[in-house]
Amino acid sequence: MGTTAFINALIVPPPGSSAGEPRLTTLRFDRRRILSIDKAPVRGDRVIDLTGCAVYPGLINAHDHLELNHYPRTKFREVYTNAAQWSADFTPRLQTEPFRTLRQWPLIEQCRIGGQKNRQSGVTLVAHHNPLHAPLRRPDFPVRVLQRYGWAHSFALERDLTASYRRTPRGAAWFVHLAEGTDSAAAGELTQLDRLSLLCSNTVLIHGVGLSESDRQRAILAGAGLVWCPSSNLFLLGATADVGMFAQAHRLALGSDSRLTADGDLLDELRAAYTTGQLTPAQLFRAVTIDAAALVGMPGAGDLVVGSLPDFMIVRALPADPIQSIVSLHSSDLVAVWLRGNAD
Repeated sequence: MGTTAFINALIVPPPGSSAGEPRLTTLRFDRRRILSIDKAPVRGDRVIDLTGCAVYPGLINAHDHLELNHYPRTKFREVYTNAAQWSADFTPRLQTEPFRTLRQWPLIEQCRIGGQKNRQSGVTLVAHHNPLHAPLRRPDFPVRVLQRYGWAHSFALERDLTASYRRTPRGAAWFVHLAEGTDSAAAGELTQLDRLSLLCSNTVLIHGVGLSESDRQRAILAGAGLVWCPSSNLFLLGATADVGMFAQAHRLALGSDSRLTADGDLLDELRAAYTTGQLTPAQLFRAVTIDAAALVGMPGAGDLVVGSLPDFMIVRALPADPIQSIVSLHSSDLVAVWLRGNAD
């Protein structure tokens, strides 16, 4: 298996990584893992000079519906008080155009559009919220897709959350939309989840707009985490979650949701998140890398240390502050996205 060495690269590890501070150095890897940092290339390496470029770890999108990204951004009211209202508005319209035609697209094409959206924005790992469709298991899919997980949609749309949790592979994350609203129903969902004994260390809450301060404290005490999708929340609900506690506990990840409700891709979501003023660029960087990896149960992703996955986002310029720059990147700023040791 061939080995590649990036030389003269500004490597930008996430804040708090054992890789240390951003620096110009050499990074060597094969198709399975990062082999060394700060060591010169050896004979037989394929050497790539990245002078003038920065190397970030591949980003982690902790929430997407990969088969829904070919739909247009859609809502039928200015503001909803609960996502269940949006679902009730949207579902009957699936029988009308353009949704009827879009539903007939082959599943492999639907999924691939979602994969390409992510890859083009520097994402190399996605937590998909829906069944693990066959295209998402293919080795040639544009991004890694989390393979071991459990999921339930929500209290509004799921018949039996307990059964879903019990089906989850041992040690895997269990994802559920929760408190996606500003009404009393959303406000009561964490208590409802806790009464079912489903607020656990592998529970990953998605959205959490209606969580109170005491709810957030209870979730963190249980070891649960939150996936934040601010642009989707603001589009549908006119509000988003209070996420500071989760970020401080390193139990926060960022998700793009699908294009049905969100701004677009994960870089769009990073900018939307920063605009809320809740978190620093360093906290947001962790929320799409090492904190996300821990939350979704994918050690080795989202970092630039020996043994990490060889997944990278290459940025075309040397930013004055590479940590700050994470919240202002666009897909046009990327030179390439490497997955499994190979460029796109």
